[in-house]
Amino acid sequence: MMALAGVALSASHAVAEDRFTLMLGAQEYWDSNFARNAEVDSEHYTRATASVALHERWSKQDIALGVSGSRYAYAQRDDLDVSFYEGKARWRSDWNSRVKTAFAWARDAYAVDRLEFADKDVVARDDASGELTLGMGKYLGLTLGARQVAQTHSNKLRDYLDFDEDEWFVASSYSTANKSSLSLRLREGSRDYVNPVPNAVAVLDFDYRQLEIEGSWTLTRKTQLGFTLGRFKREGDVNAGTGTQALIDLRWAMSEKMMLSLNYSQSEPAVGETSDSPSSVRTGKLILGWEPRSKWLFTAAAGYSKQAYAQRLIEPARDETITTFSPLALTYQLSDLLRLRLDTQWVDRQSPLVYRDYDYVQASLGIALVF
Repeated sequence: MMALAGVALSASHAVAEDRFTLMLGAQEYWDSNFARNAEVDSEHYTRATASVALHERWSKQDIALGVSGSRYAYAQRDDLDVSFYEGKARWRSDWNSRVKTAFAWARDAYAVDRLEFADKDVVARDDASGELTLGMGKYLGLTLGARQVAQTHSNKLRDYLDFDEDEWFVASSYSTANKSSLSLRLREGSRDYVNPVPNAVAVLDFDYRQLEIEGSWTLTRKTQLGFTLGRFKREGDVNAGTGTQALIDLRWAMSEKMMLSLNYSQSEPAVGETSDSPSSVRTGKLILGWEPRSKWLFTAAAGYSKQAYAQRLIEPARDETITTFSPLALTYQLSDLLRLRLDTQWVDRQSPLVYRDYDYVQASLGIALVF
């Protein structure tokens, strides 16, 4: 299987340290198995992007805004051409030594993979939250907050997966002088699917409660550990029962120029989050970064994921595995305005269902322009 790469302009829409940032670009992709099936079916497509970001600090206020637009154009499947936007905003305030507030909004969007849906569809997720933190002494804090999430699909055939979610949460936290922290959080909320299938026997709506512990710990001067461990309960017709969610991230600075990262995640997605809807997902990943000079950054990564699926009307209960290998990701800072980026990736999916058993190679080469 052969991977091809092309010259491109790529841009990130992350908020930069500069007060105002403008980024323009386009990125070329070559995908050896775009159709995501046992029959190899390659595709070449272009992603054009434009983004602006504003970051302002004054007194004890910190405000950041950012928005980006993307356009996908396909060489052989122009019926899949699509445009969408993403964005972020936050406002953090330290009103005094004990009272802090934070408000945030984020919109993430993506064009679906062929395995998830064969037609054109963009999944957008808007996440808004607000919280109040009260300091209780030098190291203790109490946080009260609320969160609202809305997920939508651009394709009408998939709007039965659109949902609104409302949540409130309370957390107590403890921090140390070396910037380590530990918090205990209780979350409670409900998810409503706003376009249910007519005459459905059961609905996907559910209420939930989750208790979780979150930590960020400086083990040594070169080693940091971050983790989130949670236990949840869902009450609904289809989405019912208890489960576990976990995220563990370990970072080790092997030297001044090399960083090793190990992470593990475990989740039990609710039915309806995607059309794929695995009942459980367990993923491990290793990332090695090397910065030989200030303008060069090399990264290699490998991952392994196991997904379990419950029995459906036309599909048996089964386990599927996904192996990913990114032998080289290269970033080179050509100048203050130009940055070169090369990415390569191989993905192998193993499934007892023939049409879900495939592999593919993807590569891209680009230059980011930052003003």
